[in-house]
Amino acid sequence: KQLSPPSGKCDACEHCEMRAYRSAVSVCFLAAMAAAIAEPRTAAAHALIHSLFPGGPGSSRSFTAHADGADAYGERLALGRGAQLGEQLVYRPGAIGCEVDGALTYGEFDLPFFSTLLDAAVHRHSNAPARGRRFVDAGSGCGRLVFAAAVLQPSLSRCVGVEKVPELHALACQAASRCEMPAGLPPCEFLCADALEFLCTPHSQALAPDCIFAYCSTWPSEGDVLTDFSLACAALPVGTRIITTDKRLGSDKAGRWQYELLMQLEGPNAETGGTSVGYVWEVSKSVCWDKLLV
Repeated sequence: KQLSPPSGKCDACEHCEMRAYRSAVSVCFLAAMAAAIAEPRTAAAHALIHSLFPGGPGSSRSFTAHADGADAYGERLALGRGAQLGEQLVYRPGAIGCEVDGALTYGEFDLPFFSTLLDAAVHRHSNAPARGRRFVDAGSGCGRLVFAAAVLQPSLSRCVGVEKVPELHALACQAASRCEMPAGLPPCEFLCADALEFLCTPHSQALAPDCIFAYCSTWPSEGDVLTDFSLACAALPVGTRIITTDKRLGSDKAGRWQYELLMQLEGPNAETGGTSVGYVWEVSKSVCWDKLLV
């Protein structure tokens, strides 16, 4: 349809408005196309994750039972809780030897919300080509989001899960041994290690992780600003994308490292009472560890 120029405006103004209108239409069209392309991937990720890890958030069979009558999701939660609270699974605040490590809190993040955050981390406001980003799930548990990331973002070059609890790491390895990923998807790897130590370890430029997810809602912080994790990410390459949940990254007050917030989004999370806030960050300034420790 031919648009008439608004009253009192010159042809140049009309041309600018039409160009802005066409640009907006193009953006909407591309967004719709991206959503249409992503929908089959999201469905495929759901199918894979629920086949490997029955139950859990977003599953219509959240209490799928094993042959022994145990709840699959409950078993995974029990493994994480055992690592955090000990064999007796009792939290006694203030008791000697009973301090709880919030970083060991096990949870399973909502898959559609993760998909949205990961897509933003890989593609949003990116000046560099997205293809080839190296994804790391810091504290990956049984590995469900590592497999999901490979399906959701096939442009990733590798997907790595780093989990400290041996029992949860073993679940990830078992899943990997019985999972045949379709051709063309990035490989999934699993390491049994402390995620913060892994991030602090110097990597070559070709292997350094540059797309990181952390389900860090209960991790150590001052207020809502992550402490240990903010420091661990300080030496990551400039341009690295980091997703955090419910807590923010903290830039160095002296300006040695800085994080830029790209997006903040609220989404569903049954494990936190209904919703969580996801943050997508970019490392805008980083440091070398030898300088950081001086």
